[in-house]
Amino acid sequence: MDLRRLLRLSGTALAAAVAGCGGDGDETDAEDPRTDGDATPSPTPTDEPATDTPTASPTATPTEEPTPTATPDSAATPTGTPTASPTPTATPMPTATPRQAAQVVAVADGELAFAPDSFEISTGETVVWVWYSNGHNVRPETTPSGSDFSGTAGGDGDLYDEGHELSVTFETAGEYEYYCAPHQGVGMTGSFTVTE
Repeated sequence: MDLRRLLRLSGTALAAAVAGCGGDGDETDAEDPRTDGDATPSPTPTDEPATDTPTASPTATPTEEPTPTATPDSAATPTGTPTASPTPTATPMPTATPRQAAQVVAVADGELAFAPDSFEISTGETVVWVWYSNGHNVRPETTPSGSDFSGTAGGDGDLYDEGHELSVTFETAGEYEYYCAPHQGVGMTGSFTVTE
């Protein structure tokens, strides 16, 4: 196909497109350039594909992508990663008076002594001795008749360490004296009275 013929076909196709295709097909163009003098009619421009006519191609509509949203902690902690917990603090030695104890006595809390070194309780009440250092015991010096107070288990040589507790409920009224066997010579002694 030569250039002139191509241009003519393009122009005719454009004109037909503008005029519309509403005819019934009986109309003929006496000067149809496509015939070139041949008696055989050639197809109408609307039947040929227009190769040089620009056609509109569908344009892609941009789709919105979801915007990621951050949760309050997502930046600080990736999903599935446990958060670090604070370093645990050491629990101090128990110093609170047990609920059922009428008196708590500290054994060697900073010095070789019982604190308090003397006190008074009523019959049926409990005394708790709490060790704050190592190597001590509670041995009875004198007890009232009928009392079964024997201090810490074992003899004078059986010693107990920090954290140990001795709890005794006293049913016999009277005067009690006691000591720490290895430290009696330096004054580690105590006494209490049980009243009716």
